[in-house]
Amino acid sequence: MIRQLQKSLSGRVIGLLILVFGLVNAVTVYIYYEERGRAVRWTQMEDLVTRSASVQRLLNDTPAELHSQILASVSTDLFRFAVQPLPAVIKEDLTDQSHPLYQELISKMEAAGSMELSISPRYYWCYSWIKNLLNPQLFFNQSDNRRPLAIVSIRRDKAGWLNGTLMSSSVFPGWLAAVLVALGLFVFSVIAIVLIVRYATRSLDVLIKASDQLGRGETVGPIPEEGPEDVRRTTCAFNRMRERIERFVKNRTLMLAAISHDLRTPLTSLRLQAEFIDDLATRQRMLRTLDDMQEMTEATLAFTREDIACEDKRCIDLAALIESQCEDLCEMGLKVSCDELRRTPYTCSPGAMKRALANLIENACHYGESARVGLARVGDELHITVQDQGPGIPEQDWLRVFDPFVRLENSRNRHTGGIGLGMAIARTISHAHGGDIALRNLQPQGLEVTISLPLS
Repeated sequence: MIRQLQKSLSGRVIGLLILVFGLVNAVTVYIYYEERGRAVRWTQMEDLVTRSASVQRLLNDTPAELHSQILASVSTDLFRFAVQPLPAVIKEDLTDQSHPLYQELISKMEAAGSMELSISPRYYWCYSWIKNLLNPQLFFNQSDNRRPLAIVSIRRDKAGWLNGTLMSSSVFPGWLAAVLVALGLFVFSVIAIVLIVRYATRSLDVLIKASDQLGRGETVGPIPEEGPEDVRRTTCAFNRMRERIERFVKNRTLMLAAISHDLRTPLTSLRLQAEFIDDLATRQRMLRTLDDMQEMTEATLAFTREDIACEDKRCIDLAALIESQCEDLCEMGLKVSCDELRRTPYTCSPGAMKRALANLIENACHYGESARVGLARVGDELHITVQDQGPGIPEQDWLRVFDPFVRLENSRNRHTGGIGLGMAIARTISHAHGGDIALRNLQPQGLEVTISLPLS
């Protein structure tokens, strides 16, 4: 599915929307949450200063044996207090005495001794979250991965230091969850919109598939007219076009079949009358002319009724089909060689494909003395090549040679056989499989005919 989205224009647009607007949404949520978090953390730091000063005064006014109970009762999950021999503030993290929180601490503790204040860099930037997560160092509880946001240390004469700590509410930064939720909702919204649009336009997929099948000459039934009004009108127009094409092809085939049938009687009569001509040379010329007429009639009928449309497609080994066709033509006396081919599964009309190959190989043998057949995969296509050692075809005639009943005078004549339908039939079969056929002159001589067939 991801590869299909990468190939399609809609998939790339969806990816670009998620990337650009998702990042904008994430940055917006982060900025909002960080600004809100700054205000909350500042209030908590002010509360830490006030609580530390109150605890210090409370400890000074109570007996020492009650200090442990007092510290335990005033400590919470966010605010922790302890009396220890050393200050918890790291010298490198000492806050400037001009800081408003430090000034507030001084104003609340005028009679106290030395005091120290530390504010985590986490308060200013999320870099400290990564630093704290990778290197957790906690003074109060080493099993807790949360780091302090702020630390207040107040000197207690000979009793040591009162250390008050404001802990972060979570190991992970608060903005991370908000950003992930915002991104999840945004991606969900985009996917929901895409699914709704695809559901509303699913009839277009059926229409595209039916158009491709009709273009390859396959039998296509009427498409249900459903979906939005525009899609229904398009489907209705397609159904009318399909009916007209089928009716036209059917009428043309019936007409040519009738002509072919009606011509058999006078041709047979002329052939019987020619047998009674005494002059041998005249009789042979008339019989050859009648044979040409018979061949042209049968070939025209075969070309116009398009047998490929009536043949079911199935998966075969295309390499085995090519090798079998080459062997059959070799037994007929043609000089045909085949490259070493790998097994290549392909869905096609086997009879039509053999007919196209036979036409190209016979042309190569008749006009180039020999034929060499190859099969290779090029990108998303299969290329069947037929090479000969003949004089080639001028580039200006490459398109004209595929027209029905066209024979180039410098390389096509009655003695080599054919009435100019072989290349036209081969191209019709290639188009019916969604492919094409192309010519290329070889050096120093020779012609290469390539049938390209799509893999999908």
